[in-house]
Amino acid sequence: MRKDFNRISHLTAKLIVLVFTSTLVFYSCNSTQENGKNGTSNTSELDQITLNAWEKSGDLVQKITLSSKGVIRNKVWGISIDSLQEKLELAENQPANGKSYTLYFDDSDLNFTDITYLSDDQHKLTEIDFDIFVETKSQVDDLKEKFTTYLQVKFGASKTEGNKIIWEKDKNTQVILQDVSTGKDPGIKLVFLRKN
Repeated sequence: MRKDFNRISHLTAKLIVLVFTSTLVFYSCNSTQENGKNGTSNTSELDQITLNAWEKSGDLVQKITLSSKGVIRNKVWGISIDSLQEKLELAENQPANGKSYTLYFDDSDLNFTDITYLSDDQHKLTEIDFDIFVETKSQVDDLKEKFTTYLQVKFGASKTEGNKIIWEKDKNTQVILQDVSTGKDPGIKLVFLRKN
């Protein structure tokens, strides 16, 4: 009888330890999932909203920006200029403190953008410039409208100064969109600047 009692006590103790451990594991996993939902949902929700705006921005904006990730074209501030990965041809003119590429939109020499990456003294990325040229002023107006709609979602509200639209709400990035069209060359200048 005493052996049975000891065996039952021993099994009960094991059962209590098993239930206690299972309960701890369950609450630990559940807590991690909820923290993941609350802690990262804002970021992933914002990323999804930005992605949706990018997908609605049109083929040309998508071709120029490459994706909705990073500041633009999947780039983040502070990366080494030497580590830039672009599958584009180098532009004819290269800046002293960076790299410049040309992205053609079609087979003509009329529709293209020069993309210039500029760095600080430590060769870290601090500025990305787009000199975008198209054939007609109406294309400029359409592109400007599509960029503005997308950038409002990605970088917040903008302000207008003369013919410039400026985004400054983002703590890391300032964006300037400007119609630089001349009678002969319709175009847009789009600049992304590191703020800190």
